[in-house]
Amino acid sequence: MRLGIKRSVWTAVGAAIASLVLVAGCNGSAASPSPSESAGTTADYTVIATTSVFADLAQLALGDNVTIETIIPAGVDVHTFEPSPADAQKLASADLIVMNGLGLDEWALSLLEAAGKSEEDVLELAEGIDESNAWVYLEGEEHDEEEGEEHSEEEGEEHGHGGTDPHIWLDPKGAAIYVNRIAARVAAELPERAAEIESARDAGLAEIAALDEELRVGFAAVEASSRKIVTFHDAFGYFARAYEIEIVGVAVEAPGQEPSAKEIAALIDAIKAAGVTSVFSEAQFPSKVLDQVAAETGATVLENLYSDALGDAPANSYLGAMRANASAILASFK
Repeated sequence: MRLGIKRSVWTAVGAAIASLVLVAGCNGSAASPSPSESAGTTADYTVIATTSVFADLAQLALGDNVTIETIIPAGVDVHTFEPSPADAQKLASADLIVMNGLGLDEWALSLLEAAGKSEEDVLELAEGIDESNAWVYLEGEEHDEEEGEEHSEEEGEEHGHGGTDPHIWLDPKGAAIYVNRIAARVAAELPERAAEIESARDAGLAEIAALDEELRVGFAAVEASSRKIVTFHDAFGYFARAYEIEIVGVAVEAPGQEPSAKEIAALIDAIKAAGVTSVFSEAQFPSKVLDQVAAETGATVLENLYSDALGDAPANSYLGAMRANASAILASFK
């Protein structure tokens, strides 16, 4: 299994978690029971996803044929998440762990080790996706050594994307690939439910295709020269490519990485040159940088886009979050 960034930091975290899990076990402590366990039933196949987004894509792929849970709840971002011993204990009960890869959620590997799981128990959704899959694969920005010196090595390992953009699901065609991969893996492990899983998958793919068409029609109605946005972090490249939107700039490359004064000045100049009147924050990240940019350009800070995590209704599902994003962006063009 290929992953996008170094493992050294999270290996150390995993070792610490493993020791805490052992202590908890010796003391007779246990994780709180799930609703199904409390009701006296036992799920015979459990999928645990790293984030709320991937859990919802699993729901689209599998329907009600398995139990689906998540490590990171809705409203909590993957970049700033800190795993706990309870998370490792939760993963111990998983039949399949669903993660993105490409450096987005590598901390899951350390939880696997602490939970006594192996990479055979993991489905890395982004593995092997590139231009040979006949759709867009974006390369993220890589920093030169001088820029990289502004951030610590540890911070870069924890939050960097290794030079690639992992947010593949923000193009519905990428989400469809993920749904197909989840369904194929679980159907292979549960052949007696293959027909039901195939039916759920087809229904989910139809909903994603309808979403894609809806967004294409909506954005096509806007003059191409007006389709320009500024976002909080570098997550919307696939979305922008799918709907022919120009990303004029981002406030930060990734959460936890503050831009330099030179980078902020360049963003302000780009916004003024492009005539952008709105900049987007994200639900999990209040941004002083965006407030500063807005103050100096006269742009309005709009809330909220959803990238790495779902939110409150109607953005509490993948389809709902994508529609909320599209609605907010389209409104900013008026």
